[in-house]
Amino acid sequence: MTARALWAILLAFFLSIGRLSAGESDADTSDTGGTVLCYHIVESPQDPRMEISRETFRQQMRYLAMTGYTVVPLRDIYEYATGKKTSLPKHAVAITIDDGWRSTYTEVFPELKRRHFPFTVFLYPQIIGKTAHAMTWKQVKEMADAGVDIESHSYSHPYLTHRYHPEWDDKQYSQWLARELRDSKQILERETGRTVSFLAYPYGEYDHHLLPRVASAGYEAAFTCDYGRVKRGSNPLRMKRVIVDKRMNFAMFRKYLGAGSMQLAEMTPQPGQLLDGGQNLTISAKIPNHESLDPHSVGIVLLSLASSIPYAYDPADGSVTLVIKDAGEGTLQRALVWATDLRSGKRVEASWTFRLPGECPAVDPDVLTTQAPAGPAASARGGDAGGDGRLQFRRAPKR
Repeated sequence: MTARALWAILLAFFLSIGRLSAGESDADTSDTGGTVLCYHIVESPQDPRMEISRETFRQQMRYLAMTGYTVVPLRDIYEYATGKKTSLPKHAVAITIDDGWRSTYTEVFPELKRRHFPFTVFLYPQIIGKTAHAMTWKQVKEMADAGVDIESHSYSHPYLTHRYHPEWDDKQYSQWLARELRDSKQILERETGRTVSFLAYPYGEYDHHLLPRVASAGYEAAFTCDYGRVKRGSNPLRMKRVIVDKRMNFAMFRKYLGAGSMQLAEMTPQPGQLLDGGQNLTISAKIPNHESLDPHSVGIVLLSLASSIPYAYDPADGSVTLVIKDAGEGTLQRALVWATDLRSGKRVEASWTFRLPGECPAVDPDVLTTQAPAGPAASARGGDAGGDGRLQFRRAPKR
């Protein structure tokens, strides 16, 4: 046994004693940590729950790219949790894709490569090349050579805990488990030519007996389906993730990333308004409680655009403005404003939609905000990026 594996076993043991029964504390609001997103299938094959549409995935990636999030390698979040890194960028997010479906190569890989987003794929070797909907080893190697992080999802994707295998005694279970953990790691390392250090528990299932066995198999960290952020001191063998599936609409997605709501007033265009196409478009709103926000954090974006463009924020009256020269046509447009609350340090957002002429797309029921009864203020959900002490143009962060 290597010294690294022994250290991991001891660390997992001591951390699991204090946390497995009580749960990891989220009381330290000063440590926002990082969020690990978990996807499975984009567009195909059809799945009753875990598949999301191509446009949904692209919308979520546009949101991350344009509103102040920083997509980081999964290892950065692991190293922050274990103290090897002293800090993470604000609003740090890691992207993970489980299983090994073909859409990881055909949909996820080109979209994230175009955006220069690092991501991790948790594979189980038994799926590769075994169905038309799965990736091939050639595709896996191409992604690995392009810098995609390939990690383990066990060998055949079974439940790994002993309670799901009551027909085996302790010795039989231990031998089987060792093969599931060891064979996956060895095959992936052979096929990619890179070290495999992380595991995603199949179905998110684990117990305190499994953790030290995962460490002894040579894994530095393991990831669950438990909801939450990874913070400093998080158990490296019980890393939390946010599972994204087709039940999660855009408002829920932003909320699960940690965005609270903010109030807006005097939105232009008004929520639900139908505009003329092919013209300069001014998008603006006022933030009634702007004194409670960090003026350097206020931003606005039109999420249907391919990239962020300059906007203006006036901290004297809380007005934020975006001018678009050619707004296009025929689409449901979504404007989004975000900022950071000074007191809590948390991200707050509001969004509203309006329409340009053209074909009438289906309306997403979560996107239209409602007018507050006391006046032209709207309550919305979910966003962060720049402002200054004076009226000036600022650019949203580039990715």
